[in-house]
This record gives sequence, structure tokens and C-alpha cells, in this order.
Amino acid sequence: MEIRKLLRSDENELNNLISVIEENLQNKDFWLPLKPTAKEHFFDDKWTEFYGMFDGTDLIGAVALFYNEYEYGESLQYLNSGFTNVAEIGRAMVHPKYRGNNILFHLNKTLLEVAKAKHIKNLIATIHPKNIPSKKSFLKLGMKKQCTYIKSNGYLRDIYLLTL
Repeated sequence: MEIRKLLRSDENELNNLISVIEENLQNKDFWLPLKPTAKEHFFDDKWTEFYGMFDGTDLIGAVALFYNEYEYGESLQYLNSGFTNVAEIGRAMVHPKYRGNNILFHLNKTLLEVAKAKHIKNLIATIHPKNIPSKKSFLKLGMKKQCTYIKSNGYLRDIYLLTL
């Protein structure tokens, strides 16, 4: 198994994994609908960097590190602080056949190292309160739950924070 940054040449594999995730959701509230603007920037390093885990040539998991307030701005409003130098871990996905193998944790750990290398000071993540695999992964990274809120699009989310 290999973890690496996804490139534009991996776009089809990422889109295929997203389709598998959307078709196999156990709880539809765990996955926020993809906005066209966000998707347009999936391979724009100033906005988003995806890292993926591969089993041979198969993309079996992926997680993004978002550097733009378009993705995390609403969450910042609930943290009651003037946070700057922020990135968000998001769009976590593991192929159903590979779940239960700590893939999400290993991907998130990689993103934590990427954030440190980029001198990010505050790493946030938002997840549905019942998304236990994501919750376990974030807690294992040392992130702490800050609050629960309802996003403007109606989705319930917990916000996790790690100050680096």
C-alpha cells in the first residue's frame, strides 16, 4: 500500500472512488453534497490537496487538505476565535471493501505532516456526530471536539481542532 499526493492524472480514479462512496453511504448525512466550485479546485494546490492510498494501481482511500475559507469559513464562525493560518481535513473516503484497516487514520496522519510542513497553525475538521470512524481517527491524531452546529445547508456537524 502506498500513500501519495493525488495529481490531475488521478482525477478519474478520484471521481470513481467518490461515486463508490456516494452509492454505498450508510448514512446520507455523513457526506456533504459536492459543490461545483469545490470540485473545480480539487487539483488546485492553493485551494486543495488530496492524498490517496493505493493498493497497486487502485485508489482505495482519499482525504483532502483544504486551504481556503470557501471550504471551512462557516466552521470558523463557531470557534469563537480569530484563527488564522487554518487548513481543514475533509472529504475523507475509504472504499467499502477496505474499511476497518486504519486507512483513514494513516491518510489523516499524512495530512497532519503536510500541514506541519506548510507551517499551518490550526487544523480543523468537521464531521457528522455519528461518524465514528472519522471521530476515532481525529481523536487519535490529538484533535479535540470544539462544538456541534447545524451548517447553513442543514447538515449537523461536530468541529474538531488541533493547534500545531
